Amino acid sequence: MSYSSRFRRTVRRKSWVSRLLRTARFGVPLCIMALLALAGATSTLSQDIPSVEYQLKAAFLFNFAKFVAWPPDAFPSDKAPISLCVFRHDPFGGALDEVIREKAINNRELLARRIKNLPELKACQLVFVSETEERQLPEILTSLKGASALVVGESADFAERGGAIQFFLENNKLRFAVNVDAIQRARLQASSKLLALARIVHDNGHPKGS
Repeated sequence: MSYSSRFRRTVRRKSWVSRLLRTARFGVPLCIMALLALAGATSTLSQDIPSVEYQLKAAFLFNFAKFVAWPPDAFPSDKAPISLCVFRHDPFGGALDEVIREKAINNRELLARRIKNLPELKACQLVFVSETEERQLPEILTSLKGASALVVGESADFAERGGAIQFFLENNKLRFAVNVDAIQRARLQASSKLLALARIVHDNGHPKGS
């Protein structure tokens, strides 16, 4: 098959993914074999094209922002954007930027940022920590002490170790856990709709919720 033929097939696949992301909601089934096959097909053309897994996770981050309320003092001004920050390693490519493009929540624009230094995280409302950076979680949480940041990750026990939301797979579905202790510490308000779809957890050593 020629390169141009592969490219046209990939564009058709990417168009399907774009439609999926526009309609993405919590509890989207994740058919692992099919999605990995699609991701493999696209990654041969450009390493900058993110996997379907991270396109879906980008859509979830946008939805998390829609269903969480920050206190007014989490922003420097009434018109300041909601900053969705990726700490160091960025597995999203341009997917996060694409998902939030020209979107707003409660009259605040959304801004995707890549953060390299811990002190800069205090300017973020949502912080994503990839599995590559999960060993930095204690330092990340320390740097965010007193800040109202929603810390989202994907490594095992991320939520029980103090993160606010953790992605995980269950029966080929992308799901998430919410640490209600971390939400409370950050002075955030999580919608009941969000909590109803989550696995509720607490900090390590705390009696588990239901």
